[in-house]
Order: sequence, then C-alpha cells, then structure tokens
Amino acid sequence: MDYLLLRLNKNMEIKTIKHIKNPLLHREEYVLHISSSSNPSFADIIKHMGKNEELTIVNGVKGNFGTNEFHSEVTVYDSKEARNKIEKISRKERRKLAEEAKKQAEAAKAAGTQ
Repeated sequence: MDYLLLRLNKNMEIKTIKHIKNPLLHREEYVLHISSSSNPSFADIIKHMGKNEELTIVNGVKGNFGTNEFHSEVTVYDSKEARNKIEKISRKERRKLAEEAKKQAEAAKAAGTQ
C-alpha cells in the first residue's frame, strides 16, 4: 500500500493510510494518520489534502489521551451537487447562505429602485 507522507511543519506529519474512490457517491474517501504535538485543526487537514475546500469534508479528528497520534476521515466530493445530495448543511453554512441571499436581494432591490 502506498503511503503519502507530508510534513506540514516541524511538529506535524500526515500519512494517507487508505484511499478509496467511490464512484457511486461521486467522492473519494481517505483515512489519515497524523503525528502531531498538538491537536490538528480541520483547516490544517483540508490544506494538506490540496483539494477544493468547498468539496472537502473532515469527518473528525480522533486521538487517544496522552499520545501524539491522531486519525481522521476525510471525504472529497467530485462536485458541489454530489456533496449537497449526500451531506447535511450545517447551521453555520445555512446562516452564511441566508446572509448572502439577503445581501443579493438588497443589492437587487437597490439596483431596481435606481
């Protein structure tokens, strides 16, 4: 099995343990092993993947107490439509989408009145 090794900084090392292409759900699934002196953030993991941030989902970072070893499961979708069909939209994303829609409506209203 091929392992992809990336050292993000002096304290973090990430290996890809498993990579599965899932054509039925239009996505790729990864299992990562992370060695780090501190708990890695979702942003660090997404940066490591090097894929589109909107299509990359980190399903969690799990570690055992007292060790510097972590496991993470990451899903990368082929398209935004495939992601929206399977993944639930979080409250944070729903608020962000609602704010953007509100701003667009206000801009359209302002442009229509001028």
